[in-house]
Formats: sequence, C-alpha cells, structure tokens
Amino acid sequence: MASDPVPDPAGATPEHPPTPRDGPGGPERAVAMGASSTLLSVSAFAAVALAAVFGIVHAPYVALSPGPVTDVVGSPSGGAGLVEISGAPTYPTEGRLDLTTVSLRGGPGLEMGLGETLLDWLDPTVTVVPRDLYFPPEQSRQEADARSAAEMTGSQTNAKVAALTELGIDVPSTTTTRVEEVDGSVPAARVLRPGDVITSVDGRDVPDFPALQAAVRALPAGAQVRLGLTRGGEPRTVTTRTVSANGTTLLGISPHVDYDFPFAIDIAIDDVGGPSAGTMFALAIVDELTPGAMTGGQHVAGTGAIAADGTVLQIGGLRQKVIGAHEAGARWFLAPRAECAQVAGVTPPGITVVPVSTLHEARSAVEAIGAGRGATLPTCEAP
Repeated sequence: MASDPVPDPAGATPEHPPTPRDGPGGPERAVAMGASSTLLSVSAFAAVALAAVFGIVHAPYVALSPGPVTDVVGSPSGGAGLVEISGAPTYPTEGRLDLTTVSLRGGPGLEMGLGETLLDWLDPTVTVVPRDLYFPPEQSRQEADARSAAEMTGSQTNAKVAALTELGIDVPSTTTTRVEEVDGSVPAARVLRPGDVITSVDGRDVPDFPALQAAVRALPAGAQVRLGLTRGGEPRTVTTRTVSANGTTLLGISPHVDYDFPFAIDIAIDDVGGPSAGTMFALAIVDELTPGAMTGGQHVAGTGAIAADGTVLQIGGLRQKVIGAHEAGARWFLAPRAECAQVAGVTPPGITVVPVSTLHEARSAVEAIGAGRGATLPTCEAP
C-alpha cells in the first residue's frame, strides 16, 4: 500500500540538511528535532511495512457477501424477463421472482490479503470460509471461470427439463461421453475437466455412454486406466484410477446429457456463474407456461441448484443471499431445506425463509404465497 512521505519537522531534505543555530536552544534543538524525525521515520517505515505485510501475505480464505438480485419474470421497465419461450403458448405474469447471488472475493488469481480477511471477519454481513471449500488446490483462474460458466449452462438445462417435467411435458434425452462434472474427491479430478469428451478406455473405443459405462465397470476398483479424450477439439491421453461406489466401479464423473426440447426456451443472463439460479429459472418457466400470475403479485426471491429430476440441491452463501433479497424488498425467500440451519435465528425481520426440497414444493409454496396462504407454510425458523 502506498503512503505519502512523512515531512521532516526540521525542514530537511537529503540535498539540504538543516543548519544548526548557535546560542541557547540552537544545536541542542537541532539534535532534538533530528531524534523526533528519526522516530517518525521509523514509525512511518513500520506502518508501511505492516501495511505491506497485510496486503502481500495471502490468506487461504474466500469472503462471501450479498450480491445483486435479478427478477427472472420481468424487468424494471416492465418488459420481458430473462426467460423467452417460443413455439408454445405463454401467459403474462406479475410480481417478482428474484434469483439471488453472492459476491465472492478470493480464489485463484484473486487471493485475499491478510488485512482484508481480518476486516471481513468483523463484518456481520460477510462470511469468511476456507478457500478449499470453493476451489480445488492448484486450480487456475481460467479453470475456475470455465467451471462456473459450465455450471450456469448446466443449471439452465436442468431448469428447463425440470420445469417441463413438472408440467407433464416429455423431454427425450441421450446421455453422452462428454464430461459434465467431476467429483473433486476422486483421482479423475486431477486429469479430467468439464467439456472433455472421452473416446476410449485402455485403447478400446467408446462411441457412446453405455459403452463407456461398460468398459469402466469391467475394471476392478482402484485399477489404473488410460483414457483417450478430446479437449477443445484436440486429442490427448490421460491416466487415472477408478473408484468404487456401492460395489460398482466408476470414474466419478457426471456425463453430459443431450435433451430434445419440444420448443425453444432461452434464458438470457450475463455476469452470473454457478448453478444456484436453477430453481428460480425453473419457476419462471413454469410461471410463463401456465395461466395467471403464480406469485399473485408478491415479491418472492430464492436460490438452489436444481437437478433434472426436480430435486433442489444445496448451495453456498445462503445467509448473504437472504440479506441481499431483503435489501431488494423481497418478503419471501425459497431456500434448500438442507441449509435452513444457516439462517435460523439470523433472518432479517420482514422476510420469511421457506424450505423446499423439490421444484414441486417450490411451485406449491409460491402458489400458496400468491393465494395469500403464505402464513401456513413451514419456515426455516419453525419447520
């Protein structure tokens, strides 16, 4: 941290040292002023050095603070929301369904200084957690950004499938050999990345997912395996080991699934990554495809990743998201049931947090709120 130079009380500069004055208070005063100047200089140096230490020394933590909220069913000017559907009947709505975000500081390439971390610990709206909870060791900034973007894309796809399934609309699918996600605890996490397309197992071609699954399951748990793959269009070979789950040999990956949607659903959002907007995307799609306003004009916010089968999955930063929603004026908040403990007893007054486990529960909760029956819903304060 830069610091302004401390003025020398004697008016000295290296080129023009002060001239001692004779007589009482002359040379003695000059000596006294020099000692004071030295003390101030040492203090200034110590302050600058301490500031440098606090700024340069990195702490292995990330800080979560309330981020922006975005209405998924409308815009501030009353125009179209984030979800645009074509090829199927849609219906106007009202009220707000807000997705919520967390501003995350720290991580690869953006490490937090020790001083910044200590200040964040003192802020009641900020949560400081170990960096490893969010970023695998040695992950680069580019890899972190790519993973966040992939999670957002996956959340949108899952939201579309879950919403249409909730409405009884069939969505045919095909599982592929492209890696969607890798379990961070398995050996394959060191060599596989989301987007990799696995083409062979120990030299044997795997043209589709059933072939990949069969080739891996034929191996013993803990076996070394050589995988052929393409990454960014370029072929390469990596070596890893298998793992076992419930007696089945696996790589520990989630494959990408291609869906054949019966009509077009586009979700337009920028500068937001991660999977936690999935539940709110799905609710917006359901709202737009069904007559009437699901919210009844109420202001509802929420969070939660969503699986294609409609399961609402837990996320991070729930307390910060509730604070952000409250500041935006939301009266209701939908949260993954498994994370209620994070906000029990610390929810801001004026907003009610409702736990949900599935998209169907989330839809029913919003409909109850819209019909004026929100007070009958369970809350994270009193499940």
